[in-house]
Amino acid sequence: MLAQAGPPQVTATRNVVVPGPAAAGPGTPRWRRLPAPRGLTALFGRLGMPLFWAALVLFILVPCASSIALAISPRLFSQGTQWFTLSYLGQAFSGSTAIAITNSLWVSAAAAALGLAIGFPIAWLAGRTTLPGRRFVAGGMWLVLLLPSWLPALGWERLVEPAGPMYRLGLNWPWVTHAVMGPAGVVFLLGLRSVPFTYLAVTAALAGLGQEFEDAARVHGASRVATLRLIWPMLAPAIWSALAIGFAESISDFGVAATLAYNSNFSLATYQLFAAIGNFPPSFPLASAMGTLLVAAVAIPLALQARALRGRSYQMLSGRTRQAVRRQLSRPGAIAAAAGVGLFYLIALGVPGFGAVSASLLGDFGGSYTLTLVNYRALLHEAGQIGPLERSLIYAAVTSFITVTGGFVAAWLLAQRRAKSSRFLDFLLLAAIALPSVVFAAGYIFAYNLPFWSRLGINLYQTTTLLVIAYAASSLPTTARVLVGAVSQLQPSLKDAARTHGAGAVTAWARGVLPVVSRPIVMAWLLVFCGVFLELPISQLLYAPGSPPASIAIQSNLSNYHFGVGMAQAVLAVGIALAAVLIVLGGYRLLAPAGWRRIGGASRG
Repeated sequence: MLAQAGPPQVTATRNVVVPGPAAAGPGTPRWRRLPAPRGLTALFGRLGMPLFWAALVLFILVPCASSIALAISPRLFSQGTQWFTLSYLGQAFSGSTAIAITNSLWVSAAAAALGLAIGFPIAWLAGRTTLPGRRFVAGGMWLVLLLPSWLPALGWERLVEPAGPMYRLGLNWPWVTHAVMGPAGVVFLLGLRSVPFTYLAVTAALAGLGQEFEDAARVHGASRVATLRLIWPMLAPAIWSALAIGFAESISDFGVAATLAYNSNFSLATYQLFAAIGNFPPSFPLASAMGTLLVAAVAIPLALQARALRGRSYQMLSGRTRQAVRRQLSRPGAIAAAAGVGLFYLIALGVPGFGAVSASLLGDFGGSYTLTLVNYRALLHEAGQIGPLERSLIYAAVTSFITVTGGFVAAWLLAQRRAKSSRFLDFLLLAAIALPSVVFAAGYIFAYNLPFWSRLGINLYQTTTLLVIAYAASSLPTTARVLVGAVSQLQPSLKDAARTHGAGAVTAWARGVLPVVSRPIVMAWLLVFCGVFLELPISQLLYAPGSPPASIAIQSNLSNYHFGVGMAQAVLAVGIALAAVLIVLGGYRLLAPAGWRRIGGASRG
């Protein structure tokens, strides 16, 4: 008896052998050869990666390097007479600046840990259990991201101040005032700001974690706690990315440092840095020296991450991955879980929301508690109040498309941890996150206001183009960190299957990879949109004259005794951005194929 012919063999060389059309009549089939997949470079062409690295060098490395070089060579940028000096770095290690930097280091570490401790359970409950109201968790996280960090800080200050609503309601709790108006309050607020980053990173990783791992643990008698201990290491890339983002975002935050921390006499590095620039005469070299030390601080989470992930592979997502099944919560468990998640949103959104809305409804600068809509009428009828909101919508949308494209490429490179270029990219992106936005924007001024560019016919300074480039460059590191958890799980078989059936590189990626990462990409797009829409430090230094974005218009109203109008403008801006988020999420749910939603998103029970 003749043995049954086996399937065609796939060679391990650069070519893949696939059957071609059968020859006429009896005989063996003819074969044709297709080029083997070349990876992501095949998608962007031979010039794709060089252009990507060139963009990183020009728009991230050059501004960062300019800010750092200014600390040791002030004369290079016409900020002093010395070509080389270490005196400014010495000043940063002494006196009040040293105290501020030390405070920023331990506060950022504590905030990142708090963000992980709160965000991971919420992501797990929303993605893997029958949590009541889980469909609204993602929208709530985007609303937390929409609020600029100064708004929750002002809300909490307004609540606990001696003449604030807490005391007017008869709650005479000075211990709450002392706790909030101090280091604990700063850590608390920055930790709340880190929760959405943890949620997004962990949710993207959970989407690719199949049911087979949990089933294998339960078959061998593991309890739910033991099963979670098994799965926890599989999510290590997302967990470490969340910690790195939380640390870098907290150490570079300016809103909390300039409000709650400043009013609590608790000095942080970003405000000390701003004071160095805002003093007369300004000391840009000292500010750059402090920024240099903050950039160096990102080596701490980077080293911990590299040590934890060294020598391990996290490619778990393949064509055989099975959809996860939600765990049914008991009635007491569901009530407790819903109460915990609700408490987070009450603290993160309820307090700042109350502070902002109440302030926008006060007509006499808060002198009384008489509520009125006069501020909203002024906002809608006065010239020049709506235009900044429209501009910010356009800036945020354009920046989001640019950043997500570059962020996916960067995440793919970060997943290839064996390459030296990946390690360099890892540090560069984390350094860009840790570099305060004020110094980052100042680097653009020093780098792209040089006569060298004008001689080349490139005039980017004080243009909308440079502002959008700065937005994208500042958003790219966080976007790559959010996507790396999902991208690191992709196996080459997803695209190889389509290539084996004759699909080109772009078609294979669109059919084999895009459905799997579609939801993380949408989430990353929204993350950039929310961050750019009300971004303040970069906008303040780089916006084109006569075209202020929303954050500049709001700040102008708040600082020019139009407090009510400014708060009304902030409330309206948050409402517009939230509507945009709901439209994008709703559009994905309605327009994306069902298979995309099942594979690329968290399963629903």
